[in-house]
Amino acid sequence: MSPDSDSQLEGVARGFATLSGGERERCDIMLRYSTDDPLVVGLIVSRPGHGSACWVISRDLLSAGLTGTAGIGDVTVEPVAEQSEPLGVLLRVRNDWGEAHIHIDHQALLLYLEYSHAMMPFGSEAQSRQADAELDQLLNGDQDPPTVR
Repeated sequence: MSPDSDSQLEGVARGFATLSGGERERCDIMLRYSTDDPLVVGLIVSRPGHGSACWVISRDLLSAGLTGTAGIGDVTVEPVAEQSEPLGVLLRVRNDWGEAHIHIDHQALLLYLEYSHAMMPFGSEAQSRQADAELDQLLNGDQDPPTVR
């Protein structure tokens, strides 16, 4: 896990991916965080011989999933304890084509999120430069506000 700069953090963890068909394979999970988009973490799951898939997941959702089931709908996160395995975190990701279960080491995700929170403390995301710039653009735009009929 290494900060690429003061605003980005990447980490790689080993894990498992279980697809709709039930086959479970080892995979590498790259986590990407940037203070330019402080509310989310990118997950890139690479399976040998199958390429990779990418999801963008709320950092708060990942944090909440360390201690209990979090999320509704297409993405849920929860801690899991499997016999003879270290404590893990299960991410369930669903879409029109099926469902994937991504298992990541609990300690690795916890450490990664701690680093990300050191970069951008919980609750301060709205005060980031990017959020301010986007808000300024929305509030000071040259366009007339939409008309409600």
